[in-house]
Amino acid sequence: MGENETARDCVLTVDAGSSAIRCHLVDARGRVRASASRAWRYLEEPDAPQTARAFAPAACWRAILDAIADCAASAMSATGRGVRISAVSVTSQRQSLVFADEGGEALYAGPNTDLRAVFEGAALDSEHGDALYRATGHKPAFLMASGKLRWFAENRPQDFDRIAQVLPLADWIAQKLTGISASERTLAAASGMVNLRSRDWARAEYDRAGIRAPFSRIALADATDPRGEVSAPDAPAAIAGLPLIVAGGDTQCALLGLGIAERGMAGIVAGWSATVQILASAPIVSPDMDIWTGLFQSPGLWAVESSAGDAGGAYRWLARTIFGGESASAYSDMDELASAAPVGSGGAWAHLGARRMDVSSLGMSLGGVMFP
Repeated sequence: MGENETARDCVLTVDAGSSAIRCHLVDARGRVRASASRAWRYLEEPDAPQTARAFAPAACWRAILDAIADCAASAMSATGRGVRISAVSVTSQRQSLVFADEGGEALYAGPNTDLRAVFEGAALDSEHGDALYRATGHKPAFLMASGKLRWFAENRPQDFDRIAQVLPLADWIAQKLTGISASERTLAAASGMVNLRSRDWARAEYDRAGIRAPFSRIALADATDPRGEVSAPDAPAAIAGLPLIVAGGDTQCALLGLGIAERGMAGIVAGWSATVQILASAPIVSPDMDIWTGLFQSPGLWAVESSAGDAGGAYRWLARTIFGGESASAYSDMDELASAAPVGSGGAWAHLGARRMDVSSLGMSLGGVMFP
């Protein structure tokens, strides 16, 4: 493949991440040719607790389309000629879910920071937590589909009765673009909906926990399965008719980008959180139920996971604290200050959140900086 052809033949990726909606145009050599981003839009929910957080589905969909259009347009402007986009791929933050009715209307779209189901999830963990964890490799329930479904059953029963689909965020975006409903396995597993051993829906476990499982009505798909072609009437012309895949959970995608794809290989993905995953050839679950086990894109591999927690959020807080706000140069300025400082902390001590992942007793943790 020649240089010109390589530069022109690109994949447009949609990354529905924790901090923003991002689009990148990536060429055949893995180089980012153009990027665009949009902020998430959130709803006000008077009937939900203060810890609740929900996307505004229509506004977020518009923002996704705008980011795609801007990314394609900026690539053409930068190169001075048309860039051939050959396919679209989608990934998203894990534990982000959309509940939709039979016609596909979103009744709820929540990020992984939605904590509305703390009490309902705690009750589930007390009653069925061990069984759900050993089957799905994930807890606590308030972060998972199980806890959020119970919240809707107890707090919005009319909406709960209408739920016909439970889709990870990337699969909802794919459905909107192609009209096809399916759920990619690594994303579904990250929300505690898949049995680790069968790699199929955890229907039996949800039945035993007394939770209706509307997600099991749709097909599970692998990250290598083409999802269909972009056919949405409001999709930007640059991607109309192109093949689309859902590439999987964002952390698993990042591991693949690091070249980690074989048993025993491990990687750290440091962004909003600081996740550590090691690939295993069997579904290993912790006897203390303190870490997660999920699926990997390759059928014979599982991802065993720990995390240092909210590292990116803590670092952003530190930048705002030091500079009195957030600026485009804050992080590079922090790097310069750190490189100029002598070795050692001069007696200062920082504790930014939990020291290690322990989902068996996950609770609120405090951080801070102490000066002598």
